[in-house]
Amino acid sequence: MSANVILVLGGWLIALAIFFAFIVLIRYLQHKERMAMISHGLTPDNMSNRRRSRGILRAGLITAMIGVTLTAGLYPIGFFLPQFYNAPLHLGPWLLPGLIPFGVGLALVSSYYLEPASVSTGEERSEQEKNKVIQLNAKHERESGEKR
Repeated sequence: MSANVILVLGGWLIALAIFFAFIVLIRYLQHKERMAMISHGLTPDNMSNRRRSRGILRAGLITAMIGVTLTAGLYPIGFFLPQFYNAPLHLGPWLLPGLIPFGVGLALVSSYYLEPASVSTGEERSEQEKNKVIQLNAKHERESGEKR
């Protein structure tokens, strides 16, 4: 095998290792967060509904940055090509493995900003209604106390 092929394969292996390391890191942080919520007496199932859209933003940013990194790492391949393959600005199909995740990341980030405001779940709505009733009762008691 030539040195160029070994260099490209080594770059792919490093990029793949970094990608899987990010996945493991994210899962570990989610686990630690969940355990901290349980230890403080919060139920993590109720919290997950509110954070869904932020998760889409985070996933989009990570995917887009991986795409940018892969594209930047694969760009030098255009310089190793023989002279008869004249690509403008050394661009070519070898950049697709980086441009595809970049496009997917941009789509996820744009879906975060185009998504309407999230609707609260039934449990959250009932809690909000209880708080409103309590506030109205307290306000009514204050007003009736002032009249007396």
